[in-house]
Amino acid sequence: MKPNKSKRDNYLDAVQRLAEAVTDYKNIPNDTVRDGMIQRFEFTFELAWKALKEYMIDAGVQNTLQFPKQVLREAYATSLISSDSIWLDMLNARNTTSHIYDDHTAAVIAGKIQKSYLPELQKLAALLNK
Repeated sequence: MKPNKSKRDNYLDAVQRLAEAVTDYKNIPNDTVRDGMIQRFEFTFELAWKALKEYMIDAGVQNTLQFPKQVLREAYATSLISSDSIWLDMLNARNTTSHIYDDHTAAVIAGKIQKSYLPELQKLAALLNK
């Protein structure tokens, strides 16, 4: 990632890369590809909340948002995201995969990435791409 790119631009790239990883995992369902998809989810989520924060600050929200949960709650309150429960679940999943690893948890989170997390991340990408 180029340092002069905005968090928004980096996020849009990351969502595309995550979508590619999801497709790869559908075609090659093995642990190595799954773990790569989870890793991409982790950095995509990290960029998501930071891009949201940057977007809200640019829109005039006071820069008092320090933590992901604060940013997500404010984004939900201002209708930038439509499901706070999915986003908070993503935050918990990112925290879990970043700190604890077990095969069962990885399989559960991989399923959530495919079914609900990627579509939510893509909705935000579409909003930020306007």
